[in-house]
Amino acid sequence: MAATSDPISPPVLFYDGDCALCHGAVRRLLRWERFDGKSPAAQAKLRFSPLDGHTAEALRKQGKLPGHREAVILWTDQETAEGEAAVSAALRAIGRPRLAGAFERLPAPLRRAGYRLTARYRYRWFGRIPAGCPLPADPARVLP
Repeated sequence: MAATSDPISPPVLFYDGDCALCHGAVRRLLRWERFDGKSPAAQAKLRFSPLDGHTAEALRKQGKLPGHREAVILWTDQETAEGEAAVSAALRAIGRPRLAGAFERLPAPLRRAGYRLTARYRYRWFGRIPAGCPLPADPARVLP
């Protein structure tokens, strides 16, 4: 398990690995990521890991990640953002500040309520991902 023996460097977006909506969101983030005309591999910043994976467990043991597995979490050098705040921060991390800004213009109670409602019913509305369904990404971007 390389994730526990290698240093884990932020930023990492932790998501529900069983959720079809979450898998789709990770794929979208990978597709939407912007680069400044340089090699995408050289500029890729955001990495991804399931909330129930080895990487998340290692960070929980170190006290760097919350113990619950209820919301998407963005772990950075400066903070740990959860839920709708993690969504906005992830959009900024991939070079989409306008999209993040549009999302943030929604009133905070509406953003939180929308996130919680979607999180509560995500399996019913979007389904689950079959075990072992890979994400189409460079293995260095998706941690165990």
